[in-house]
Amino acid sequence: MAENAHSTPASVRAAESRANIAVALFVSFLIALSVFGLGSPDPVTSGRAYAVEAIR
Repeated sequence: MAENAHSTPASVRAAESRANIAVALFVSFLIALSVFGLGSPDPVTSGRAYAVEAIR
């Protein structure tokens, strides 16, 4: 493995780094979205479900 450590072109390594960063940001966004979703009240227990049904 040490023999081939520098055989990968820099552009390929940069693309892999960008892909890893993009995946990390996407996963962080999904985690933040789920935490925000858990923090919002349940529409049934808060009484907002009736307002939603009235609009339908």
